[in-house]
Amino acid sequence: MQESKNTIERRKKNRIRQFHHHAFRTSDMEATRKFWEDILECPLIGTFVETTDPVTEEPSNYIHTFFELGDGTALAFFQFQEGLYKESAIKGPQDPFDHHIALEVEKKEDIFAFKERLEAAGYDHMLIDHGYCYSIYAHDPNGMQIELTTKVPETVEIMEKHAKTAHEDLKKWLEGVTEANNKYRRMRDKA
Repeated sequence: MQESKNTIERRKKNRIRQFHHHAFRTSDMEATRKFWEDILECPLIGTFVETTDPVTEEPSNYIHTFFELGDGTALAFFQFQEGLYKESAIKGPQDPFDHHIALEVEKKEDIFAFKERLEAAGYDHMLIDHGYCYSIYAHDPNGMQIELTTKVPETVEIMEKHAKTAHEDLKKWLEGVTEANNKYRRMRDKA
């Protein structure tokens, strides 16, 4: 199903055009590079060494890297020289709905290809069929939750339907109505 005229018009009005990059702090840039470049196949396209903290304008030493996605956007990582900045607050176990970034792949077969790569490299993961998309979740070496997701044949139809009631559904939930409105298949795959 093609997106409706309403969806196309709504998107044209949005002045924020696309994701540019998402930045995250790391304490091990090489482990980060191996995960994003060697396992997830996002090429390292920029490494910038800085000597001034952009917030305090004080002398500092940090590296800022960019890993490119297929649409030209990027994920960025910072690593400060030891002792010059605090550690990331998002280390350790999280559940999939804590702070995470969802990245789209073309098809379900890609999800399973990355599943194999994650398993071969020893990364825990879980597969979830949300109904409107199909996803695999894992943590990168920094503790950042990654969701690789793909559209399913029903994605456009489901999202078009829910766009019509999104505000009403939110209002109900805020008023305490906790009745599920995702009637589509939802399960965690053990495979």
